[in-house]
Amino acid sequence: MATRIPQEFIDEVTSKTNIVDVVSKYVQLKKSGKNLFGLCPFHEERTPSFSVAEDKQIFHCFSCGRGGNVFKFIMEIESKSFPESVIEVAQMGNIPVPDQYQATTQYQNSDSRVLLKMYSDAAKLYSHILLKTENGTQALKYLNNRDLGNDLIETFNIGYAPSNNDLLLQFFKGRDVSEDVLRKSGLFAENQEGQLFDRFRDRVMIPITDESGNIVAFSGRVLDKNASTAKYLNSPETSIFNKGKTLFNLSNAKKEIREKSNVILFEGFMDVISAYKAGVTNGVASMGTSLTDDQLYTLSRLTNQINVCYDGDDPGVEATYRALTQLNDDRFTYGVISIPDKKDPDEYIRSEGAEKFQNLTNNGVQTPISFILNYFKRNYNLNNEHDQLEFLNQSLHEIVKLQSPVEVDMYVSRVADEMGVSKEAINKELDTLRRQLAIKEPANNYKNIQQKALDQVTSSVKPKYDRLEKSERYLLYWAINFPEVRVNLKGDGFQFVHQSYQRIFDNLLSYVESDDVEEEINISDFMNVLDNDDKNLLADLEMMNMPDEYNDQEIDDYISNIKNSSLEDQIKEINQQLKKAAMVGDNKLQLDLTKQLINVRRILSN
Repeated sequence: MATRIPQEFIDEVTSKTNIVDVVSKYVQLKKSGKNLFGLCPFHEERTPSFSVAEDKQIFHCFSCGRGGNVFKFIMEIESKSFPESVIEVAQMGNIPVPDQYQATTQYQNSDSRVLLKMYSDAAKLYSHILLKTENGTQALKYLNNRDLGNDLIETFNIGYAPSNNDLLLQFFKGRDVSEDVLRKSGLFAENQEGQLFDRFRDRVMIPITDESGNIVAFSGRVLDKNASTAKYLNSPETSIFNKGKTLFNLSNAKKEIREKSNVILFEGFMDVISAYKAGVTNGVASMGTSLTDDQLYTLSRLTNQINVCYDGDDPGVEATYRALTQLNDDRFTYGVISIPDKKDPDEYIRSEGAEKFQNLTNNGVQTPISFILNYFKRNYNLNNEHDQLEFLNQSLHEIVKLQSPVEVDMYVSRVADEMGVSKEAINKELDTLRRQLAIKEPANNYKNIQQKALDQVTSSVKPKYDRLEKSERYLLYWAINFPEVRVNLKGDGFQFVHQSYQRIFDNLLSYVESDDVEEEINISDFMNVLDNDDKNLLADLEMMNMPDEYNDQEIDDYISNIKNSSLEDQIKEINQQLKKAAMVGDNKLQLDLTKQLINVRRILSN
């Protein structure tokens, strides 16, 4: 059982952590004014509405409303409890965590937590078998022959699942995992009699992690390339694994992706691992043949440049071309890293060495149009006039998509030189093609304009508050940031109308008393005593564009607006009753209501 984390340790982690460093592991942040902005990691958006205030150590999304301190961020993005998030943040900052504070995840928790623990335990078992037992000897030899040393094997937590049918099954049954959970885990298959057996047998096991580094699935590779069974066997989708949202090696590559401002997309897991061994550590691989919208959105929070590095053989070139035709998301620019001599990245690294591969990935990036023109050339005999015209026609349909006049001129010159045709003739053909395409442009433009308008509306919608709630928001802000305002409100027995503001105010008074705080409140620390909804609200308040000082008249007006709100509600109610009395012709009731209205208005005016 883990010991409750004391406040002293939470304070230490808070004081030694910069929220910008933590959030930057998940979001590409850019400075704008005094805060930093990026795409929100909690919902999809095109216009950045996610803000981090470094001076207050808080975050807030103006679109979805989430907000809080660094612990709340980790709780939200990694679905962790508060104690787990404290430990996670501490580990990110290399702050030693005493063993007695380590949170232990029990199998009796939610399904997702159970599965995460199961996959973690399974990975440890497979790793032990590979590195520490005779059963793993052949698999270890296979990996070593592919230049994967033990350090790299341990970095990627690679293991081996032996040929036993029920090794893992018995392992978890010995830990009292229920039959229902075993079936949900994806670690087991079922025979015709409904009996479970290990899904992965006699395979090198490559763990697949989520963005936070939790193992959520496996990819098992056969040792014998001539085997009749599938070369790779991947885990099925579960409550913790969605292949359309997962990118292999993203958790390891995030830091390098941000620093290099690009990500390299490989075809296979072994290519990613080999590239990592060669010092190219910003590589990922998708779980399918193309990137999904979810995967692209995840990458868009880290970089705006995607470089495709698939195999150099004919199928790899075809796959690269398909990828480029599908990668049309305007949040990115794209490049192609072509592997020479029809090799795959792993083969190239082993034959040419790490330094050459690094040079290729750093200095050998082609533009998509350059790759596509070379791809077209593969399909035509350019000594044949018919093929020449077909190649020219296809090339022009790609060049016409370019926006930069310099790029257009450069590739027109290239095609003209290769075809032995004048630039003038090609430019005339381009002009004709532009006019043909312009006929279809209005419909496309209208669609694009609609989408841009929708993006602008959805990203800039801000809630509208009536006079009462505006007064509450501003008054609470000043009470949080100026001790004399909260002391005045407390002494006056003041009450907010909306319960959410009152809860924050009550917690503020308790926080000040318990911590003997008299001057400036540490907003990030104060958030730890609030529930999630109130953290969101407090982050919203603290992100308001407010002046440095208040004036007394302003405070008096806010208090007056809030105190008089009940009288204003009474006036609205009396007016509604007056209308009903007039409709039924009840003169006596109208007279009584009019007297009440005059009386309430007199009280309000005083």
